[in-house]
Amino acid sequence: MNTHIPTLLQREWMQHKRGWLIAALAPPLLFLAVLPFGTFTGMPTESPELMSVGVVLATTLVIYGICMLIALFQLPGLARRDTQDRSIEFWLSLPGRPSESVLSTVLAHAWLAPLGGAVVGMLFGVPIAMGVLSNKLGFADALAVNWGEVVLASTPLLLRGLAGTVPLMLWLAPVIFVLMAASSWLKRLGVPVVLIGGGVATAVLNKAYDISWPSEALSGLSDRINHTLVHDGQSLANTLQSGDNLVTWALRDLGATLAELASLQFIGWAAVAAAAFALIVMKRARGG
Repeated sequence: MNTHIPTLLQREWMQHKRGWLIAALAPPLLFLAVLPFGTFTGMPTESPELMSVGVVLATTLVIYGICMLIALFQLPGLARRDTQDRSIEFWLSLPGRPSESVLSTVLAHAWLAPLGGAVVGMLFGVPIAMGVLSNKLGFADALAVNWGEVVLASTPLLLRGLAGTVPLMLWLAPVIFVLMAASSWLKRLGVPVVLIGGGVATAVLNKAYDISWPSEALSGLSDRINHTLVHDGQSLANTLQSGDNLVTWALRDLGATLAELASLQFIGWAAVAAAAFALIVMKRARGG
Protein backbone atom coordinates (compact mmCIF):
# COMPACT_ATOMS: atom_id res chain seq x y z
CA MET A 1 0.00 0.00 0.00
CA ASN A 2 1.37 3.40 -0.99
CA THR A 3 2.06 5.71 1.94
CA HIS A 4 2.85 9.40 2.12
CA ILE A 5 4.15 9.29 5.71
CA PRO A 6 7.86 9.76 4.76
CA THR A 7 6.95 12.91 2.82
CA LEU A 8 4.82 14.17 5.69
CA LEU A 9 7.62 13.46 8.16
CA GLN A 10 9.92 15.51 5.96
CA ARG A 11 7.38 18.31 6.08
CA GLU A 12 7.46 18.24 9.88
CA TRP A 13 11.26 18.38 9.83
CA MET A 14 11.32 21.33 7.45
CA GLN A 15 8.79 23.23 9.55
CA HIS A 16 10.08 22.45 13.05
CA LYS A 17 13.78 21.57 12.69
CA ARG A 18 14.97 24.85 14.21
CA GLY A 19 12.95 24.35 17.38
CA TRP A 20 13.96 20.69 17.64
CA LEU A 21 17.65 21.51 17.25
CA ILE A 22 17.47 24.27 19.85
CA ALA A 23 15.68 21.98 22.32
CA ALA A 24 18.30 19.25 21.84
CA LEU A 25 21.48 21.32 21.65
CA ALA A 26 20.84 24.26 23.99
CA PRO A 27 20.78 22.34 27.33
CA PRO A 28 24.09 20.45 26.92
CA LEU A 29 25.88 23.45 25.43
CA LEU A 30 24.62 25.66 28.27
CA PHE A 31 25.70 23.08 30.84
CA LEU A 32 29.16 22.83 29.30
CA ALA A 33 29.43 26.63 29.35
CA VAL A 34 28.66 26.93 33.08
CA LEU A 35 30.48 23.74 34.07
CA PRO A 36 33.83 25.45 34.91
CA PHE A 37 32.05 27.79 37.33
CA GLY A 38 29.92 25.18 39.09
CA THR A 39 30.51 22.91 42.07
CA PHE A 40 29.21 19.40 42.60
CA THR A 41 28.53 17.93 46.03
CA GLY A 42 27.16 14.61 47.18
CA MET A 43 28.46 12.67 44.17
CA PRO A 44 30.26 9.35 44.83
CA THR A 45 33.96 9.44 44.04
CA GLU A 46 34.93 5.85 44.92
CA SER A 47 34.42 4.76 41.31
CA PRO A 48 35.01 7.50 38.73
CA GLU A 49 33.99 5.11 35.95
CA LEU A 50 30.64 4.40 37.62
CA MET A 51 30.09 8.11 38.22
CA SER A 52 30.87 8.79 34.56
CA VAL A 53 28.33 6.19 33.44
CA GLY A 54 25.74 7.88 35.63
CA VAL A 55 26.50 11.30 34.12
CA VAL A 56 26.24 9.94 30.57
CA LEU A 57 22.90 8.29 31.32
CA ALA A 58 21.58 11.36 33.14
CA THR A 59 22.58 13.67 30.26
CA THR A 60 20.80 11.46 27.74
CA LEU A 61 17.68 11.13 29.89
CA VAL A 62 17.45 14.86 30.69
CA ILE A 63 17.68 15.96 27.06
CA TYR A 64 15.23 13.26 25.99
CA GLY A 65 12.84 14.37 28.73
CA ILE A 66 13.08 18.03 27.71
CA CYS A 67 12.34 17.21 24.08
CA MET A 68 9.45 14.93 25.09
CA LEU A 69 7.88 17.56 27.36
CA ILE A 70 8.08 20.13 24.57
CA ALA A 71 6.42 17.68 22.18
CA LEU A 72 3.60 16.88 24.62
CA PHE A 73 3.04 20.61 25.13
CA GLN A 74 2.93 21.32 21.37
CA LEU A 75 0.92 18.39 20.03
CA PRO A 76 -2.58 19.49 21.13
CA GLY A 77 -2.07 22.82 19.39
CA LEU A 78 -0.70 21.12 16.28
CA ALA A 79 -4.02 19.34 15.93
CA ARG A 80 -5.48 22.75 14.99
CA ARG A 81 -2.48 24.00 13.02
CA ASP A 82 -3.65 23.28 9.48
CA THR A 83 -7.06 24.80 10.20
CA GLN A 84 -5.61 27.96 11.71
CA ASP A 85 -3.22 28.69 8.84
CA ARG A 86 -5.75 27.46 6.23
CA SER A 87 -3.26 24.93 4.82
CA ILE A 88 -5.90 22.26 5.42
CA GLU A 89 -7.29 22.86 1.92
CA PHE A 90 -3.87 22.15 0.43
CA TRP A 91 -3.33 18.94 2.38
CA LEU A 92 -6.81 17.66 1.66
CA SER A 93 -6.15 18.16 -2.04
CA LEU A 94 -3.17 15.77 -1.94
CA PRO A 95 -3.50 12.00 -2.45
CA GLY A 96 -2.49 11.30 1.17
CA ARG A 97 -5.14 10.39 3.71
CA PRO A 98 -5.94 12.54 6.78
CA SER A 99 -4.93 9.61 8.99
CA GLU A 100 -1.43 9.76 7.54
CA SER A 101 -1.17 13.46 8.29
CA VAL A 102 -2.20 12.96 11.93
CA LEU A 103 0.02 9.93 12.41
CA SER A 104 3.08 11.57 10.89
CA THR A 105 2.66 14.61 13.16
CA VAL A 106 2.58 12.43 16.27
CA LEU A 107 5.48 10.23 15.12
CA ALA A 108 7.66 13.23 14.31
CA HIS A 109 7.03 15.19 17.50
CA ALA A 110 6.47 12.51 20.15
CA TRP A 111 8.94 9.87 18.98
CA LEU A 112 11.51 10.97 16.39
CA ALA A 113 12.29 14.43 17.80
CA PRO A 114 12.84 13.18 21.39
CA LEU A 115 14.78 10.21 20.00
CA GLY A 116 17.07 12.65 18.20
CA GLY A 117 17.44 14.55 21.47
CA ALA A 118 18.50 11.33 23.19
CA VAL A 119 21.16 10.75 20.53
CA VAL A 120 22.45 14.29 21.10
CA GLY A 121 22.54 13.57 24.83
CA MET A 122 24.56 10.41 24.18
CA LEU A 123 27.09 12.36 22.10
CA PHE A 124 27.47 15.07 24.74
CA GLY A 125 27.47 12.58 27.62
CA VAL A 126 31.20 11.78 27.64
CA PRO A 127 32.39 15.43 27.32
CA ILE A 128 30.02 16.45 30.12
CA ALA A 129 31.19 13.51 32.25
CA MET A 130 34.81 14.54 31.66
CA GLY A 131 33.98 18.09 32.71
CA VAL A 132 32.18 16.93 35.85
CA LEU A 133 35.09 14.69 36.84
CA SER A 134 37.61 17.45 36.14
CA ASN A 135 35.61 19.78 38.36
CA LYS A 136 35.25 17.16 41.09
CA LEU A 137 38.55 15.28 41.03
CA GLY A 138 40.89 17.32 38.88
CA PHE A 139 41.88 17.19 35.24
CA ALA A 140 44.60 14.55 35.70
CA ASP A 141 42.24 12.12 37.45
CA ALA A 142 39.61 12.70 34.76
CA LEU A 143 42.11 11.74 32.05
CA ALA A 144 43.09 8.63 34.03
CA VAL A 145 39.53 7.25 33.84
CA ASN A 146 39.11 4.25 31.57
CA TRP A 147 36.74 5.94 29.13
CA GLY A 148 36.58 2.85 26.94
CA GLU A 149 35.06 1.01 29.89
CA VAL A 150 32.62 3.88 30.45
CA VAL A 151 31.44 3.74 26.84
CA LEU A 152 31.27 -0.07 26.94
CA ALA A 153 29.17 -0.02 30.12
CA SER A 154 26.92 2.78 28.90
CA THR A 155 26.11 1.25 25.51
CA PRO A 156 23.70 -1.55 26.60
CA LEU A 157 21.97 0.83 29.00
CA LEU A 158 21.54 3.49 26.32
CA LEU A 159 20.29 0.94 23.80
CA ARG A 160 17.84 -0.34 26.42
CA GLY A 161 16.52 3.18 26.88
CA LEU A 162 16.23 3.81 23.15
CA ALA A 163 14.32 0.56 22.68
CA GLY A 164 12.03 1.60 25.52
CA THR A 165 10.90 4.69 23.60
CA VAL A 166 8.66 2.44 21.47
CA PRO A 167 6.55 1.07 24.36
CA LEU A 168 6.65 4.55 25.89
CA MET A 169 4.99 5.93 22.75
CA LEU A 170 2.39 3.17 22.85
CA TRP A 171 1.48 3.88 26.48
CA LEU A 172 1.45 7.64 25.85
CA ALA A 173 -0.77 7.27 22.77
CA PRO A 174 -4.10 7.54 24.65
CA VAL A 175 -2.93 10.68 26.44
CA ILE A 176 -1.64 12.29 23.24
CA PHE A 177 -4.61 11.43 21.05
CA VAL A 178 -7.24 12.34 23.65
CA LEU A 179 -5.69 15.79 24.14
CA MET A 180 -5.34 16.26 20.37
CA ALA A 181 -8.95 15.19 19.77
CA ALA A 182 -10.21 17.58 22.44
CA SER A 183 -8.16 20.38 20.93
CA SER A 184 -9.44 19.59 17.44
CA TRP A 185 -13.11 19.67 18.41
CA LEU A 186 -13.15 22.16 21.29
CA LYS A 187 -10.32 24.45 20.11
CA ARG A 188 -8.46 26.17 22.94
CA LEU A 189 -10.89 24.87 25.56
CA GLY A 190 -10.10 21.26 24.71
CA VAL A 191 -7.04 20.66 26.88
CA PRO A 192 -8.42 22.49 29.99
CA VAL A 193 -11.71 20.60 29.65
CA VAL A 194 -9.94 17.24 29.55
CA LEU A 195 -7.41 17.94 32.30
CA ILE A 196 -9.57 19.91 34.71
CA GLY A 197 -12.87 18.25 33.89
CA GLY A 198 -11.33 14.77 33.96
CA GLY A 199 -9.59 15.46 37.26
CA VAL A 200 -12.75 16.80 38.89
CA ALA A 201 -14.89 13.95 37.55
CA THR A 202 -12.43 11.33 38.77
CA ALA A 203 -12.25 12.92 42.22
CA VAL A 204 -16.06 13.18 42.51
CA LEU A 205 -16.57 9.57 41.44
CA ASN A 206 -13.99 8.40 43.93
CA LYS A 207 -15.05 10.51 46.91
CA ALA A 208 -18.80 10.83 46.48
CA TYR A 209 -19.74 7.53 44.84
CA ASP A 210 -16.83 5.29 45.87
CA ILE A 211 -16.09 4.50 42.20
CA SER A 212 -12.34 4.05 42.12
CA TRP A 213 -11.65 2.37 38.78
CA PRO A 214 -11.02 5.61 36.83
CA SER A 215 -8.33 6.76 39.27
CA GLU A 216 -6.90 3.23 39.42
CA ALA A 217 -6.76 3.06 35.63
CA LEU A 218 -4.96 6.40 35.42
CA SER A 219 -2.57 5.37 38.18
CA GLY A 220 -1.85 2.11 36.34
CA LEU A 221 -1.20 4.00 33.11
CA SER A 222 1.23 6.30 34.92
CA ASP A 223 3.07 3.31 36.36
CA ARG A 224 3.39 1.68 32.93
CA ILE A 225 4.71 4.93 31.42
CA ASN A 226 7.30 5.22 34.20
CA HIS A 227 8.48 1.64 33.61
CA THR A 228 9.14 1.87 29.88
CA LEU A 229 12.68 3.27 29.70
CA VAL A 230 13.81 1.39 32.81
CA HIS A 231 11.45 -1.22 34.22
CA ASP A 232 13.31 -2.01 37.44
CA GLY A 233 15.61 0.77 38.60
CA GLN A 234 16.68 -1.09 41.74
CA SER A 235 17.93 -4.08 39.76
CA LEU A 236 19.90 -1.68 37.53
CA ALA A 237 21.58 -0.13 40.56
CA ASN A 238 22.40 -3.59 41.94
CA THR A 239 23.81 -4.71 38.58
CA LEU A 240 26.03 -1.64 38.29
CA GLN A 241 27.36 -2.08 41.82
CA SER A 242 27.97 -5.81 41.48
CA GLY A 243 29.54 -5.62 38.03
CA ASP A 244 27.17 -8.19 36.51
CA ASN A 245 26.55 -8.45 32.78
CA LEU A 246 24.69 -5.31 31.69
CA VAL A 247 23.60 -6.83 28.37
CA THR A 248 21.78 -9.60 30.24
CA TRP A 249 20.14 -7.04 32.51
CA ALA A 250 19.08 -4.86 29.55
CA LEU A 251 17.46 -7.80 27.73
CA ARG A 252 15.68 -8.97 30.86
CA ASP A 253 14.48 -5.47 31.72
CA LEU A 254 13.25 -4.80 28.17
CA GLY A 255 11.45 -8.14 28.18
CA ALA A 256 9.59 -7.16 31.35
CA THR A 257 8.50 -3.88 29.74
CA LEU A 258 7.34 -5.57 26.54
CA ALA A 259 5.44 -8.21 28.55
CA GLU A 260 3.21 -5.49 29.96
CA LEU A 261 1.93 -4.78 26.45
CA ALA A 262 0.27 -8.19 26.48
CA SER A 263 -2.34 -7.16 29.03
CA LEU A 264 -6.00 -6.19 29.18
CA GLN A 265 -4.93 -2.82 30.52
CA PHE A 266 -2.96 -2.07 27.37
CA ILE A 267 -5.83 -3.27 25.14
CA GLY A 268 -8.22 -0.95 26.95
CA TRP A 269 -5.97 2.08 26.61
CA ALA A 270 -5.26 1.19 22.98
CA ALA A 271 -9.01 1.28 22.33
CA VAL A 272 -9.17 4.76 23.90
CA ALA A 273 -6.27 5.90 21.70
CA ALA A 274 -7.92 4.43 18.58
CA ALA A 275 -11.23 6.17 19.31
CA ALA A 276 -9.51 9.52 19.89
CA PHE A 277 -7.42 9.05 16.73
CA ALA A 278 -10.61 8.42 14.76
CA LEU A 279 -12.12 11.66 16.10
CA ILE A 280 -9.03 13.64 15.03
CA VAL A 281 -9.11 12.09 11.55
CA MET A 282 -12.83 12.76 11.25
CA LYS A 283 -12.33 16.41 12.10
CA ARG A 284 -9.37 16.67 9.70
CA ALA A 285 -11.31 15.01 6.87
CA ARG A 286 -14.13 17.51 7.31
CA GLY A 287 -11.67 20.33 6.80
CA GLY A 288 -12.35 21.76 10.23
